[in-house]
Amino acid sequence: MKIRFVVAFLVCLSLTGFAQKSSVDFEIKNVGITVDGHFNTFVINVELGSNAELKTISGKITASSIETGIDSRDEHLLEEDYFHVEKHKYITLKSTSITKTSPSKYSVKATLSIKGKTKNITIPVMIQKVDGGHKFTSDFEINRRDFDVGGGSFVMSKTVKIYVTHYQKL
Repeated sequence: MKIRFVVAFLVCLSLTGFAQKSSVDFEIKNVGITVDGHFNTFVINVELGSNAELKTISGKITASSIETGIDSRDEHLLEEDYFHVEKHKYITLKSTSITKTSPSKYSVKATLSIKGKTKNITIPVMIQKVDGGHKFTSDFEINRRDFDVGGGSFVMSKTVKIYVTHYQKL
């Protein structure tokens, strides 16, 4: 009976493929300890040209969907001194220019808006072909103080590391 279950499970898994899930994750040091988290609600739009070259990229994150694993901290991050979600519901990114740096890598100049402040940033984006589509990844850092997130805290790092993975079907 166990063998049938295992075989049935493996057949179902092979028919559906593995789940590919897009994600927006972050890390920041607070009192010397790395705090990590993610956003649960976001939309990433990628447009590719005819040669599968990156043409545009944009994203919209619902700021209130932040999750760090500690409910009280998550609630505090929604308040005015952090994301002030009552007034600023979204974090947005929109490419302004894209330069191909290698066959699968791009340098993307974009505007990033957080908490009503917009800054120009440059981020790396890598594209990989995966079964049935493309995988886009970008790892970059921002200064939280540029966006008035977390005030002038001296125990919290000003550098936030951001990791984005997005899957898009053909």
